Amino acid sequence: MKSDKQIISDRQKKTSIKGTVGEYESIAEYTRQGYWVAKSCDPSCPFDIVIVDRNGKIQLIDIKCATFRKHKKGKSLKDKPKGSYRISRSPTKEQKRLNIKLKMFHYD
Repeated sequence: MKSDKQIISDRQKKTSIKGTVGEYESIAEYTRQGYWVAKSCDPSCPFDIVIVDRNGKIQLIDIKCATFRKHKKGKSLKDKPKGSYRISRSPTKEQKRLNIKLKMFHYD
């Protein structure tokens, strides 16, 4: 009999790990720059972290891992440098409305 729990694929685990690493690397970076940083607790929240500078200016940040295409119009990109065909990310309508900034990071 199968469990009611959802089975997480290896791909989902890898994506989740990348996201977690990116969030905590960004938190460390903003902290080194002198910001106060708070992390969202809600997984459906449109932003990942809140940063506040010493003057009280608040910014909402959604952290995204930079991703690259493996194929383009049916052609393999194995011979191309990894950064040749980066997938562009843009804020959602809600993120635009809330003035949420996207922060891209590279996971090696």
